[in-house]
Amino acid sequence: MKCLLIILIVFVIVVDSDTSKRLFLPQLPIGEYRVNVLGVIRCDSIQSNDQIKFNLYLSKTSANTSEIKGNITNSVPVDDSLDVEINMAVKDSIGGWKENAHIFKKSKACSSIKSFFGDSWTQITDSLGIYNATCPIPAGLYRGPGLNTDEHLFSNFPKKFFYGTYKMRVHYEKNNIVYGCITFVLEVKRPWETD
Repeated sequence: MKCLLIILIVFVIVVDSDTSKRLFLPQLPIGEYRVNVLGVIRCDSIQSNDQIKFNLYLSKTSANTSEIKGNITNSVPVDDSLDVEINMAVKDSIGGWKENAHIFKKSKACSSIKSFFGDSWTQITDSLGIYNATCPIPAGLYRGPGLNTDEHLFSNFPKKFFYGTYKMRVHYEKNNIVYGCITFVLEVKRPWETD
């Protein structure tokens, strides 16, 4: 009993003496993250008049790198007369999707998306074939070399976010008429987690 008391006292002193160091808590539900793109899907659940058509797909370039390739066809210019809505559904513990986990809705779609992506805007638009993109993006067919998903594209996103798998639906609308829609399946992971 005396020995157990001594071990307990030593343990408390050793553990409590180093409070200046950060505690390593790997299972917190929120923190710094990295994004892994799992897929790109057309929106089937939303009726769209297809004025902006996204024909994008995810292409694996190696075991741990992928690119978003395809084309975007605009029958109308993407300008500030459109609204943009990003709606994220989170995958729950039993595999279903909980809709409206995070919602980003803004008017002035072109300017909002440009500020949303920040410094990555030029890199994203160039890799999708929209060279020297400014607002408005004129109508046309855009096909680019491919967007590398491993690069840091989310410069204006929060620095800390909830971990999990998300279905991010992006759609453009005007007067409650959807002009175009695309869905990305993303995995928000801890920086030290492997694939």
